[in-house]
Order: sequence, then C-alpha cells, then structure tokens
Amino acid sequence: MSPLLLLHTWGGDAGTWGPAVRHLGAQVPRLEAVDLPGHGARAAEPFTVDGAVAAGSAALDRLAGAGAGAGAVIGAGTGTGDLAAGPAHVVGSGLGALIALVLAQRRPDRVRSLTLVGFPPADGPEAARRPAETEALLARDGTERFAKAYVDSTVLSGDPAHGDLLYRSMAATRPEVLLDSLRATLGWAGHVRPGPLGPPCQVVRGARDHRVGAASAAALARRLGGSTAVVPGAGHVAYLDEPEAFAATLAAFHHGPALEPGR
Repeated sequence: MSPLLLLHTWGGDAGTWGPAVRHLGAQVPRLEAVDLPGHGARAAEPFTVDGAVAAGSAALDRLAGAGAGAGAVIGAGTGTGDLAAGPAHVVGSGLGALIALVLAQRRPDRVRSLTLVGFPPADGPEAARRPAETEALLARDGTERFAKAYVDSTVLSGDPAHGDLLYRSMAATRPEVLLDSLRATLGWAGHVRPGPLGPPCQVVRGARDHRVGAASAAALARRLGGSTAVVPGAGHVAYLDEPEAFAATLAAFHHGPALEPGR
C-alpha cells in the first residue's frame, strides 16, 4: 500500500486529521500530516502557496524514502500491507486541496493519486465577495470569535471534540494568514495549469456541504479528468464531520479500478 500525505483545511493544522487517522491507520502503513506555513507549529511564518508546496514536497520526499525522516511520520498503520515507500496518495481538504493539486502538477513522480475534498469553484461569486467579508468580520470580531462562528456553522460532527480541533487551530492563526490562504484557495485557478492530471484523481464532497455544491464538484472532476465521491452525513470539512465514512471513501478509491496496476 502506498503511503499517504494529508493536507489540512483552511485555518486547520496537522492535528485536525487526528480523528480520521484513527480510521486510516488500519488501512495505511505509513502516513504523514503536515502543518502548512502560518498554521499549527508554523504559525509565526507567512503563508505563501510556494511555501506550502515546499512543505508538502518535503513530506513527499520523506514518505518516498523508507526510514528517511521517520520522526516526521505521524502515524504507522496497523494494517498488514508492506511498509512501502514511494509515490504517495495525496489528500487535501479546502486549502490543502489547492496545495495537493499544485503538488500533483509539480511533483508527478511523487504523487500516486490525488483526492480533493471540499474544494471551491474557481473565480466564482464567492471568490469575489468572501475575502472582503472575512476581512471585515476578523476586524470586527477578532480571530477567536470569528473562529467560533465559523466552526459552529461549518463543522457538523456530533462529537464536539472534532469541532474544537479546528476552532483551536483557527483561533491561533493570524488574521493575515487566514486572509492570504483564503484568497489563494478561492483563486486557485491562478496557481494551476488547466486540463487533466497525470495521477488518478477524485473530487470528494460531504453530502451536506453548503459551500461546495454537487454541480461544482462534478465540474471540477470533469476539468481534471477525475471521478467524484460523496461522504454521507458530512459537511464541508468531511474528514472531521464523518472520519470513519471519510476513511472508507478513500479506501474505495485507493483500492478501486482507477489505481489498478497498469492503469
């Protein structure tokens, strides 16, 4: 089984993958989640797309070398697969989906497959209005109150600890990082080349995602030459809302016909 790289959602950090990792660990012998610049342990840094891609690229290099950088690998699974090194399955949610997509284009030798979760349409009405609205809310309410309101309206998990993971991360993220990373995510078409990808790709949305609709997910999948999948019961941050169902969705793709040898 190929290793797995996990790239967190907007305002999140590597720790927000914790609930999903508990389910993914049974499937994947080697995985890593990283803090993107400006987030988590890297909160003091500015956010740039190139910096985030460099962080993801370094993680791919660690995962590609068995034993190399082992201290950075956050989970070793309990599955029976070999502790394989090599190209990784890359999974990104929201902001992380942007970085995953750029990685697939810049480092195709290191990407076995690509999964984009809760990824917004490019340059639509939301891209035009949401950064200004977010900047105004951050100025009015401060980061902690903004984070609480965002999580309360976005995370649908029945376990409050899951929402708290995202709240604590977002509340500790500087406003300029939130704004810079939001603008990059909503304007993602300016960072990628058009057309199908080399690696197999799937576009995933939560069935209850009120930010990314089914038509938008299908259009993105067509644009990238990939497939679509839906996580039942989940909203915009599917890996926090329904981590077990999310892990099952990944397993179906990673063991499905799109990744059969020779394809």
